[in-house]
Amino acid sequence: MYVPQAPRVCWITEEFPPETGGTGLVAARIAAEIALQGVDVSVVTRQTRPARAAEEHFGPVHVHRIKPGGRLKGAGWRALPALIAYLARLAALLLRRMRQYDVIIVSCMKIIPIVAVPVARALGKACIVRLESPFELVEPIAAESLGTMSRIGRALSGLLGAVQRRLLSRADCVIAISAEVESRLKRTTCPPERILRIPNPIDLKRFKPIERAARAALRDGLGLPRERTIVLYAGRLSRAKGVLMLVAGWREVLRQHPDALLVMAGSGHGSWDDCEEELKGIVRAQALESDVLLVGATERVHEYMQAADVYVCPSDYEGFSLAIGEALASALPCVVTAVGAAPEIIEDGVSGFLFPPKDPSAMLAALNACLGSPEHWAEIGRRARESVAPFALERVAARYVLLCRELTRSRGEPLSVA
Repeated sequence: MYVPQAPRVCWITEEFPPETGGTGLVAARIAAEIALQGVDVSVVTRQTRPARAAEEHFGPVHVHRIKPGGRLKGAGWRALPALIAYLARLAALLLRRMRQYDVIIVSCMKIIPIVAVPVARALGKACIVRLESPFELVEPIAAESLGTMSRIGRALSGLLGAVQRRLLSRADCVIAISAEVESRLKRTTCPPERILRIPNPIDLKRFKPIERAARAALRDGLGLPRERTIVLYAGRLSRAKGVLMLVAGWREVLRQHPDALLVMAGSGHGSWDDCEEELKGIVRAQALESDVLLVGATERVHEYMQAADVYVCPSDYEGFSLAIGEALASALPCVVTAVGAAPEIIEDGVSGFLFPPKDPSAMLAALNACLGSPEHWAEIGRRARESVAPFALERVAARYVLLCRELTRSRGEPLSVA
């Protein structure tokens, strides 16, 4: 059977390592894996602050960084000149390197498609837009930015939303990472035949359970007590992640489970809704220093998951949470909000525990239900890992390779990628 040559891919993303946001981590992992599967892939991303080299390599992937650096979300009108300059630089780069790629993949639909989709169509390139969250369809301009803008800003948000919907209808393929995102997409002008469900990838080789003896030694290495029940949160320390609610309610958890230790791996630095200092204030005010451990940003998240007993994530909203998927792959009983892809993956009480977002009482009930049944953790963990087996990094990346091949072979025809 004839197999077409793997196309060359230009992946455009707002975030990329060393930044630790989920959007950038997913882009990095898929890009690196499709490169290992024979695709020539380069990444275009925004510059960091402090700045890194404009051209560098991330494993097998070439990375080009465009100014400006630093956080723009929540800046309101102050961000507009920087965003316009960024889009102009992006357009110039895509035109200058037009002979070096066949497919453009865009992570996030906020502003990048304004340039990427028209340039792709003008040059006869295929273009894929990957939605990261259902809120991308709800908030064209983030509420935090709108709060600093006038009525003109709200009108601009409506106009940007109309432009985004038009651009989605012009993309060759729009990827939905969850059923919620797919459902919202189908209510837009995006043709249903161009919508494709591909979940976020999970590195099952890195995130996996370990034997009890190895876990005890790992706790020693991480400075964690062997004898306590460790409940882990891994991710940004930001308000949208619900961590203030979690820490504020931890004293109630300790009333029934005094041996529980909440370990929080991550930082709020760089987030528009950073609440790290506020968290530390709650810990001090409630005298929780011995029961809540903030370890900061770390590259050892997989080890913290292997050392933990339970995973918790009280996020207000998600698309397809990478951290939850990694916790499930680590065979941890997960206590998480029923948002994004979580209800698709987790069967409540069977392969994890679900509760509504922004509901402290429901969160405490779910945590107590989990912590009160340690005899079931092994079976729940086994089912948890089974639930994310279809999302293995290699399998997800292979779908991207197949999709890119099909799009370059048959532009404009209905997709047949399974």
